[in-house]
Amino acid sequence: MNFSFSDLIDLSKVPIKIFWLFTIVSGTLLFAPESFLEELKLKEFEQNYGMYFGIVLIVCVSFIILSLIYYMIKEVKSYFFRKRLIKQLNEKIKNLDPSEQSVLREFIVLNRTTVSMPMDHPVVSGLLNKSILIRKSNIGTGMYFPMAISRLAEKHLEEIHVGISEGMNEEKIIEVLSNRPDWADDFIYTSANK
Repeated sequence: MNFSFSDLIDLSKVPIKIFWLFTIVSGTLLFAPESFLEELKLKEFEQNYGMYFGIVLIVCVSFIILSLIYYMIKEVKSYFFRKRLIKQLNEKIKNLDPSEQSVLREFIVLNRTTVSMPMDHPVVSGLLNKSILIRKSNIGTGMYFPMAISRLAEKHLEEIHVGISEGMNEEKIIEVLSNRPDWADDFIYTSANK
């Protein structure tokens, strides 16, 4: 069994507030005027342990700077990851095939934000894998589980993406909405979405 000093103290787990505290205290004791230290009765403490305040200040300020750099790097990576994710999702939404469009139209047909759908159906599971649909609950009826359009997809999904264009007349819209998935007439589907 190997033992190292880093096992005893993991600085990444120490809250940054502690380092701010030590920075302020050591900085005050190092740079405060003599009269201020005498008023606080810290003059003797400063004389006995003053040689450590500079080291503590340097270590704490260094840790704070490293923490800020790490935080900024993490935020930049997160920003670019979200941007790439949105771009990929937009591509997936633009390239929906007619069967995927019919599944997404079920939300319009039923006028609901959550619809129970067969999770084992290839089109539904494909939309789940594309992060367009999300499962809202682990409790379902058979293989029918409550599904919703993900928040990210909902922001970018428009009627044109589900086969309804702006210039369509009422008859054409009804015709498109009546083109539903094959499982839409299933008894379990209709009873789960009452």
